[in-house]
Amino acid sequence: MILSGLEIITRHLVRNVANIAHQQQPCGVDLTLRQASQWTSPAVLDADNTHRRAAQTTPLPFHTTDNTITLPHGAYLIDFNETVKIPLDCMASLFPRSSLWRSGVGIESGLVDAGYEGAMGALMHVKNPHGVVLHRGAKLAQVVFEEMEGEVEGYRGVYQASMSSAGRNGREGEL
Repeated sequence: MILSGLEIITRHLVRNVANIAHQQQPCGVDLTLRQASQWTSPAVLDADNTHRRAAQTTPLPFHTTDNTITLPHGAYLIDFNETVKIPLDCMASLFPRSSLWRSGVGIESGLVDAGYEGAMGALMHVKNPHGVVLHRGAKLAQVVFEEMEGEVEGYRGVYQASMSSAGRNGREGEL
């Protein structure tokens, strides 16, 4: 069963929501832009995380005059203002807002495991050859929670309690 946006807000499953009236949706909660970053190194992935190393990132600056950021065609790591606390009997998924794909921009992310608590981020693909201009706090994605049949042990990975989507050794917001 999918939780309503009202239920998500009432249960405080999404935190740091700046404007509940604008971000609460029938089937989820909108997530807003905190920062966009570019990758500056390769990542290392393996089967058992023995050699895992997150790709390094560098935050891109917002224009000081109008608090916007212009992203040309390419791929970016997006951090949202909101954080989540996923109950042990739920999982969450991220979906792009329709205004993004109508503008030639896509968002991808993995599912969010039961028990995860922390920052939310996504991969943004700017396919529009003219780029996109985003205001700080722009609504980019919607997080949707689904209840599972019973509780599970929950997420215990290295990104637990991360303060940014760059993660533990990808720089910004490391614990």
